Amino acid sequence: MEKSIFGKTQIANPAAAIAQLRKNHALEHASIHVLAKKNSRKTISGYSFFNGFWLFGELKIQDVQEAVDGAIARLRNGEKQLAIHPGCGTNLMISGLCTAAGALAVLSGADTARKKADRFPTLIAVSSLMITLSRPLGFQAQKHVTTDPDMHGMWVTGINSSELFGLPCFFVETHFSPDRA
Repeated sequence: MEKSIFGKTQIANPAAAIAQLRKNHALEHASIHVLAKKNSRKTISGYSFFNGFWLFGELKIQDVQEAVDGAIARLRNGEKQLAIHPGCGTNLMISGLCTAAGALAVLSGADTARKKADRFPTLIAVSSLMITLSRPLGFQAQKHVTTDPDMHGMWVTGINSSELFGLPCFFVETHFSPDRA
């Protein structure tokens, strides 16, 4: 990483940053799965970056530390399914993409308001179909594009607690080196 003259962090190797982001995304999901099992009545969410991830929710830092440690160990032991989460933003993005593509297909060539209105029932049916199809596509996008459950070479360098709008949040800082076992 390098600092620009404006003080902002520049990523020296974008491919490495994306690879680490995918690993952090997987670890974020796995940590949420572990936390949700212990805290089933609490809302927990997260957001990943190349250098770590945020966890949001009414949690204690000890619970976060235990969940992250457990999640990384379970991923290292082959529980790759923990990297996939039904509440992931990737699923929402894929749903939006599929629905928009379906709407464009249905409305193509409809050059008047009347023609567009006549296609409204078809638009509803196609949108419903696209939302249904998007669920497995979202899981596949997570599996092959937005997460990487291989935690070899990944380690947690720290967890910092903070508050956002009065709610607890935690930044889990990570580092990845392919040379480290």
